[in-house]
Amino acid sequence: MIISRIDGGLGNQMFQYAFGLYLAKRAKTEFYLDISSYEKQPHHGYLLDHFQIDAEVLPAKLSAKIPRKYRSSAAKVSRLQDGFGFRSLQRHKERDFGFQTSHLEAGDNRYLVGYWQSEQFFPGMRDELLRQFALHRSLTAQSQEMGGRMAEGNSIALHVRRGDYVTSQSAAAIYEHLSVDYYHRCLQAWTREQDRPEVYIFSNDIAWCREQFRLEHPTHFVDHTSVDTAFEDLWMMRQAACLVMANSTFSWWAAWLNQRPGHQVIAPSRWFRPGAMDGSSILCRDWIVADVDPSQITSSKAA
Repeated sequence: MIISRIDGGLGNQMFQYAFGLYLAKRAKTEFYLDISSYEKQPHHGYLLDHFQIDAEVLPAKLSAKIPRKYRSSAAKVSRLQDGFGFRSLQRHKERDFGFQTSHLEAGDNRYLVGYWQSEQFFPGMRDELLRQFALHRSLTAQSQEMGGRMAEGNSIALHVRRGDYVTSQSAAAIYEHLSVDYYHRCLQAWTREQDRPEVYIFSNDIAWCREQFRLEHPTHFVDHTSVDTAFEDLWMMRQAACLVMANSTFSWWAAWLNQRPGHQVIAPSRWFRPGAMDGSSILCRDWIVADVDPSQITSSKAA
């Protein structure tokens, strides 16, 4: 049995699911999701149930499989369950951020704790994840209409992540600040060779974006969705001919799941502030890398 501890926003949830699924497939074992973290973090919310995932939420009768440190206050585990016959799984924790080959060798009967933010944590799983991360719930009519226009047109999506990156001192000290200039340079690099491009801006601070982005091209500020319907934003961003990413797992997944022929992804050269964390394994090789400093966009691919 493999159990993934699901925590954080939708992008994090998808990484935690993908790595757990890889290990479960490799070990030919059962795969469950522990979503008890959301009892204390309701502002994020569990959203994987909007996708066609195979794994089930861990049933209460298996709560004893969760190491005691991670059990929720609501978990009802009897003394008998805590006994010899109902030992919890061995914790497998991501101690240092970034890909390490040793994680792929984790065996059966593991409780996974970490973020696993690299496609290297789930090699050979693209087709399977494309299937399981397909939506099974209907989108709103507005999202369907907008996504359809993006899929048919010369669309470029900009994902602008603000929120805790701006309001939280701890997050601001870790994550690289992407300036408006970064987005303008990426936009100009792509649109100068395009015929009648249209811009779609996705953000958790659309009001701020309206003030900052006054563009020469037709611009759509996507404001009809919310945190609870983030999966709709993800689906729409996947339809773009070009996606300018933020240093966010949310736009990472929109880029990675995009199946539009010839689509391009532009990603920031630095995910974290210098010296904060190692982000060298996050970006994919076929993505274009843009310097986060005020200089020309590079044509290099991710390392």
